[in-house]
Amino acid sequence: MTFTKLPKAISAEELLSTPLPPVKWIIPGLLPAGLALFAGPSKAGKSWLALWLCLQIAQGNPVWNREIEPRTVIYFSLEDTFNRLQNRIFQLIDGGDAPERLILQTECPSIRQGLEEQIDSLIYTYSDVGMIVIDTLQKVRVSDGNGGMYANDYKEAGALKKLADKYGICILLIHHLRKQSAADPFDQISGSTGLMGVADTSWVMQRKRMSQTADILLTGRDMDDRTLHLREDNCIWTLEDEETAEEREIRAVPDYLWKAAEYIESVGNWQGTASELLAAAGIENAKPNQFTYNMAKYFDKVFEPKGIHYKTHRKNKVRLLSFYGDDGDGGDDDIDITQLSGWGIPERPSPSSPSSLGALEGSKHGRSVATGQPAEKPTGTAPNPCEAASA
Repeated sequence: MTFTKLPKAISAEELLSTPLPPVKWIIPGLLPAGLALFAGPSKAGKSWLALWLCLQIAQGNPVWNREIEPRTVIYFSLEDTFNRLQNRIFQLIDGGDAPERLILQTECPSIRQGLEEQIDSLIYTYSDVGMIVIDTLQKVRVSDGNGGMYANDYKEAGALKKLADKYGICILLIHHLRKQSAADPFDQISGSTGLMGVADTSWVMQRKRMSQTADILLTGRDMDDRTLHLREDNCIWTLEDEETAEEREIRAVPDYLWKAAEYIESVGNWQGTASELLAAAGIENAKPNQFTYNMAKYFDKVFEPKGIHYKTHRKNKVRLLSFYGDDGDGGDDDIDITQLSGWGIPERPSPSSPSSLGALEGSKHGRSVATGQPAEKPTGTAPNPCEAASA
């Protein structure tokens, strides 16, 4: 098949009828051609891992269960000496052959001060270059004092991305994380969001000091988000497990939700409070408010695949949960939150309220229709749903 170089402007009809080359992978599924950012804590083993990757790609050896096409790799190890690199390579190859395809440099100009021209020259000299590693990004940066941090980050990263796209190679930038924690690990990347905004692929390494294990979180324009669970043995990082973002979300689902879904599936239509459902399903390790919040959050992953639908409404100051199957009648007056997955609906019963089903069937007997046991009397104030979610 003949591929066509597209003009800068093209109609959608012409675009869809033009054969285009597929994504070029340096490491299949993990590292495509383009600009890539690999950030991690200081002294966490990033340089050892980067050098090992360079050796594997230059030799065409597998990387984490993926077959590799051998390519020339240029490694700018700007915080090391040749003595240190020699010792590391001896340890990593363990008596094997050193690849001729790995080109090492410990010095280079900065961005917009000769680095781009040097990369042009190296690619002209070594025609089969597949990856260039710059360790670290900070060593090739020069702040000109003009514009803000975002503008400078975007401008410098953009200059390197332009080279990566021009030659169809991967330029991998080794970078650092901030010391401050963040809810999103990628927000810990040092600098502004301009760096990640330019990068086609971003890796974030998470490792506790002196630990033999680490996680690498990956995201990118040409790949699905995933997490690699690695273990270090003699300075080589081996893959223990790998999971996609969807698999990671499934693992985060509390066990009691699966148990509740199995119970509802077994009994069919069910209505009652969260407390009554927990008692009926034999769940003891969850608070009603916590259960209700997480049920709404993970409903599409746990309940919907089983054909279970969900409505909620208040009756006599009590929050009722109604579950029914595809053939069940959920009623038209209730709020159907199966379409609002992720909304926390905390249960805040009044301390003086009777049991919900007792209120429906005759509260004078004070017994729950769902369990046949004396109705539970709510006490105290339900915890904050955000605090409950992290419990």
